[in-house]
Amino acid sequence: MAGKYNSTDSQERLSIQDASTSDHHVLLRLAGDLDYATIPALCDTVVDIMSDGKRHLVLDLSKITWCDNASLYTLLGIRSALQHADGSLALTAASPAIHQALERTSLNPRLPLATGIDRVPPQAGGPPTSE
Repeated sequence: MAGKYNSTDSQERLSIQDASTSDHHVLLRLAGDLDYATIPALCDTVVDIMSDGKRHLVLDLSKITWCDNASLYTLLGIRSALQHADGSLALTAASPAIHQALERTSLNPRLPLATGIDRVPPQAGGPPTSE
């Protein structure tokens, strides 16, 4: 199951690793820069995921080294697309770069960070939680 959605952007600045262990959601581990040049690779991956009928996505952001403002707004768009399809987006294990970007843009309330990936996002679309 893991590995179907592995990808790298054309400049090899963003790595996307499919670490899914469930049929209920897709867990992607992102590493590198998340910016205007690399975000198309993530968008293409999300399109593939949704085309396969998956609607619940968890992004592990622990290895993101840079995140620009445009990428955060793209994450909002991804979340909106998933919610319109009765799905969910959970952002977890945010790196310092993600925290800084959220603070810089004041998007913290609109892109809440989950505390862990211990639970599958509920079908209603909420983020995963840790016990």
